[in-house]
Amino acid sequence: MSALWIEIAVAAVLAVGLGRLFTLGLERFVGLRYLHRGRRPWAARVGLVVGLGLVAAGFAAFGVAHGRARGIETAAVITILVGALAAVVAFLLRTFSVFTTVSTMGVVLGVGSLVVVLGVTSGFEHEFQDKVLALNAHLIVMPYGDADIDGPEIAEIASRLKGMPGVTRMAKFLFSAGEVMIGRIGANLKGIDLKQGADDLRRSLIAGSVEALEQPASCVLPTGTPRKTTEDVGRIALGAELAHHLHVGVGDCVSIMIPFSSGVGEAPAAYLFKVVGLFRMGFNEYDTRLAYISIADAHRLANARRLVSGVELRFKDPMMALSAAPDVRRRLDGPYRIIDWKELNHNLFMALTMQKVIISLLLVLIIVVAAFNIIASLTMIVLSKVREIAILKSMGAPAGMVARVFLIGGTTVGAVGTGLGIAFGLLVCLLARLYGYPLDPKVYLIGSLPVRIAGGEILAVAAATLGICFLATLYPSLRASRLRAVDGLRYT
Repeated sequence: MSALWIEIAVAAVLAVGLGRLFTLGLERFVGLRYLHRGRRPWAARVGLVVGLGLVAAGFAAFGVAHGRARGIETAAVITILVGALAAVVAFLLRTFSVFTTVSTMGVVLGVGSLVVVLGVTSGFEHEFQDKVLALNAHLIVMPYGDADIDGPEIAEIASRLKGMPGVTRMAKFLFSAGEVMIGRIGANLKGIDLKQGADDLRRSLIAGSVEALEQPASCVLPTGTPRKTTEDVGRIALGAELAHHLHVGVGDCVSIMIPFSSGVGEAPAAYLFKVVGLFRMGFNEYDTRLAYISIADAHRLANARRLVSGVELRFKDPMMALSAAPDVRRRLDGPYRIIDWKELNHNLFMALTMQKVIISLLLVLIIVVAAFNIIASLTMIVLSKVREIAILKSMGAPAGMVARVFLIGGTTVGAVGTGLGIAFGLLVCLLARLYGYPLDPKVYLIGSLPVRIAGGEILAVAAATLGICFLATLYPSLRASRLRAVDGLRYT
């Protein structure tokens, strides 16, 4: 809620500042007239019409070919982007001089690139957050050392956290402390309470059922003798990619071997499990390296001391878990490990944040370069309007009024560039979402390019760009205000 109020405050400051600046009648009239192009070339008008026509034709072709012809979709997206850029350049050429158009296009491209990068990085962050929360609870509480899932420590945690504000679900769990061998592939096991902790698995199942994890199972040995007792045969749900690599499906049996579970020189403990379900979470890391079993079957593996136990909590809002640790410690009043979902995946989210910050800083340099172009453009206008400035001063215009004329001119360039840049960036983000650019899940962990637009980030881009452009106008504006009327009138 505080972030929302900050965004509202920043938007209000920008609106009030621009409103106050552009309500100055005479300064606005003169400043915009200095930027205004006298003759509007017919080529710019033709370019504007052609650009908008390409955008319309591209969207029409994309709508017809969407989901049917990938090649036509790609050509349509390129046509839309080329048409949009042509329309922007033509519009600016109809309004500004060539030099001012170049300055404004620098702002447009910088802002557009920044919007796209922030949309993609935020998309990755949000996608990873969703996938992480699909497996991990919002908050995990575990006792130190080995603790039985049905022991007094786990029961005490569950009883003391019962009724905690914002908690929608609380369940016991067991998780492998290290990889176990399922068939010939290393993976992780999670033991869940089928009554309280199976919602995530149930939503992602593509074959089988959660209830089968507690139903009697049997496997056929190579000799053909069926084993019908549940003491020897467990039940397991595998990730879809893991099952694909193992060449098994629902109804097949796999062996689970736990390394280092036996003494020196002894063979590791092995257990036979029947595949009763397949799930796909859309996160390659989980689909290839995770399997679910019931708490009852996990008890059998816990004897090998390769599982850790605890209580996992889910909140109405995942962000509530980030500030719930003090309340949990107060309720437990003991030495327990409390891990929220961000801490559990600290390296992943820190890498995403650093990537966003570094790329954004690099792209801000484009806006800074455009700001220097604005300085050069306004300086050229000041030099070419020396006589006009002298006339204004000779008529009694104060230095502050002359400075505001050029402040309005430079801020107009920044505002137009920022608006068009945000619009172009949002267009690229929209096309990226509609097009669904494919990614290799083995490299990026997800199957398509994610894009997520955050209003706060767009507002931050607009505020930063307008601030940089405003600072860029100060030098030429002050230079114009310091010109003496006699120096300009001397050459009339």
